[in-house]
Amino acid sequence: MPGIGGNWTSDLYSRWRIKNIPKTGREKLTGRTRGKVNLTGEAYAQIKGMLFFKVFQPGQQVPYRSLAKKLGMSLTPVVQALKHLEFLGLLRNEANRGFFVAEITPEEVREVYELREVLEAWLLPKVIANLCEKGERSLKTALDEYLEFSRRGFLKQRQEKDINFHLTLASISKQPICERILGYLLDFLYLRFEQEFIFSRPWDRADEEHRAIYKSVTERDVDATCDAMRNHLVSVKNNSLEGLENRLEELWMFESKDGKNNAA
Repeated sequence: MPGIGGNWTSDLYSRWRIKNIPKTGREKLTGRTRGKVNLTGEAYAQIKGMLFFKVFQPGQQVPYRSLAKKLGMSLTPVVQALKHLEFLGLLRNEANRGFFVAEITPEEVREVYELREVLEAWLLPKVIANLCEKGERSLKTALDEYLEFSRRGFLKQRQEKDINFHLTLASISKQPICERILGYLLDFLYLRFEQEFIFSRPWDRADEEHRAIYKSVTERDVDATCDAMRNHLVSVKNNSLEGLENRLEELWMFESKDGKNNAA
């Protein structure tokens, strides 16, 4: 299947799959057969994992027939999962051609981060109001895990732990609808955007921003927490936009040069 081979991306995806994807009723686990699971849900989770680990790149076609065979399923749950991902804006469906990974635009990146600024800033007073000892421990664990993978330079794991840090904050707020919306925004951003742009800043700067958010939350300082969160999100947004716009400019220059060469 295109995009799935013996490389570091697929190796990471394989480890993630073993850890996160439930076995189907046709497979064995520790010597016993598990019950049936929702195959559409399983297909959805697996395809999301492939998007996360860039098994399929932006603009690349998702070959659903070979994908169904790879996942050991019929076409129906795979196509249903792909349609749901299309509804979420992560894929596009071209008539008579199939599903493709949707490319992201600078305008979409800007919109997602500005929405995050509004949403996460709105949640923070509720995070602090509901913060208890258990929540504080959970947030400290999320921070420590992020910092650990940041120091070790593992990009995908760092991204995963960054998502976990922000969702842990949201869960403490006890606002499940907003938490769900934030999860969607993070999916939209991280499953479509090249993480090298998001995490291309010096790691110590990003680490300090996460520490500042944690410190102000645990000190129950609402204003400082909101300032720290906005500073973090604006910094990441600007860095991401700069990286994406530079990449688009390079692509435009390459295509222009290639077009001139072909004309000659």
